[in-house]
Amino acid sequence: DNWLCRIRNFECKGRLEAHHILDWVNYQELRYNLNNGITLCQSHHPRGRDKEKRLVPYFMELVAESKV
Repeated sequence: DNWLCRIRNFECKGRLEAHHILDWVNYQELRYNLNNGITLCQSHHPRGRDKEKRLVPYFMELVAESKV
C-alpha cells in the first residue's frame, strides 16, 4: 500500500496499522494471505466486530482495485 492508508481522505491521521479484512480467528487459512490485509491509518482502523463486518465488502473492493 506504499506506506499509505488505503482510504486516503482528509480524516487520515495517526500511525499506520495492518488490518485483517476477514478476521484471523475465524479464517485461519487467510492469516498470512496478503489479499486479506489492508493498511489503514489509526483513525480509519475499525474498532469493534460489528463495524469490521460492515466494512468487509468495502475493504475487499479497495484490495481488488490495487491489483488492476
